Amino acid sequence: MKNIIFLLLISFVVLSCTCKKKTAEENKKNTTLTVDSCPEGFACRLEVVPNHTMVVKTDGIGAVYFELEALKGTTVYRYEISQNQDQKYMDGGYREEIIFELPSDTADLNLSDTDLQQVKLIFGVWCYCKGKAGNYTITKGNFSKKGNTFSVDFPAVVADQKMSFARFEASPSRSIGTSKGEE
Repeated sequence: MKNIIFLLLISFVVLSCTCKKKTAEENKKNTTLTVDSCPEGFACRLEVVPNHTMVVKTDGIGAVYFELEALKGTTVYRYEISQNQDQKYMDGGYREEIIFELPSDTADLNLSDTDLQQVKLIFGVWCYCKGKAGNYTITKGNFSKKGNTFSVDFPAVVADQKMSFARFEASPSRSIGTSKGEE
């Protein structure tokens, strides 16, 4: 009986290691860059997830969320500005993000207003701020891609929104970006 339990334990450990290895290999394919230009007091990041698509959903109370699913030939981009306001608290930070997807072979592109949903453009706010945190679909504004440079601008979606404009380069070898809040 002890031998059977020992063999089951060894099998469990080996299978657990294999699962972690596969997850680590998948994460290596993602590119996360620290963006050089950022609003004062914020840190900016760009995550590029190749061969994935966003499946945008709405929950039972009407809140928007998305899940990533594997899809060859589509790339998901997540541009984020964050600020850690109080390091004593786990929820003491503030983050806004712009998330969208494009076919990987997209050259240049210009979209406005309701056409923004062709790239599934979402704006997310994450903070301890009731009634404000969550994802929002963007249906007003502009989106452009010229070469590796992306530009997004849109009106305020929530009160005290920090980002209404972002420009960044999605080249893994170089990261350039700017964003500005409401004035």
